[in-house]
Amino acid sequence: MASPLTLFTKGSDEMTSWDFPTSDPIDLQIRIPAGDVTVHAVAVQAATVTLQAGRRGRDERYLDDTRVEFDHGTLSILAPERSGFARGGSLSVTVEVPAGSSCLVHTASADVDCTGTLSALDAYSASGNVTAERVSGVARITTASGDAHVGEAAEASLESASGDVSIGTVSGPASAKTASGDVRIDAASGSRVEARSTSGDIRVGVVPGIGVYLDLSTLSGTASSELDPAGGESGGADMTLSCRTLSGDVLVTRAAQPATR
Repeated sequence: MASPLTLFTKGSDEMTSWDFPTSDPIDLQIRIPAGDVTVHAVAVQAATVTLQAGRRGRDERYLDDTRVEFDHGTLSILAPERSGFARGGSLSVTVEVPAGSSCLVHTASADVDCTGTLSALDAYSASGNVTAERVSGVARITTASGDAHVGEAAEASLESASGDVSIGTVSGPASAKTASGDVRIDAASGSRVEARSTSGDIRVGVVPGIGVYLDLSTLSGTASSELDPAGGESGGADMTLSCRTLSGDVLVTRAAQPATR
């Protein structure tokens, strides 16, 4: 295992870095109770980890007790549970991994931002926003209080108790749910798409050329579609699209065609 390099930045904040040579995609696992997480999945020849503590002395001790390990293609960043002196401690985690790596993140209070291309994402934050640029496989995002967004995924399952939920492009099954917030899917083409909100608007764009069975419902608002339904039976459609909100509008549109050169 690589030895960490410890640096000190302005304000006496402690920062520690690791560098693990690898050109193949890896499995990344992160668990921190609080702070922020940034993951870059790009074309690199090594996995790098940088941890930075906050300005409080307890955060520096918290950093010292965080385990960073790389073993058989799995990179683990595991902070201690919030107990004793670690209570209230927070970390800023920045990781760079080869494109195509998978990522598992669990945090109680932190924003999570993933750029580049991941093969799979499973992220949970009790309090914080979670965003991902591109996931070639399944993207699962759950946040109790925060927004959830993925730019592109083969399959997506996003859920928030209090926040907006959005998906850019999804080619497979998709589920986007929130109790209090808006739901938006820009371009869907999978066999089944489900959008739910208790209090918020829903907008779904469907890729042109797909037959759609529509199941739209709102208790207090309007439901409208720019599409021609595939027919009265869902079995004859390429996609079953179900959109339901108690208080808000539902709009189904044709997805914008990608720009051509």
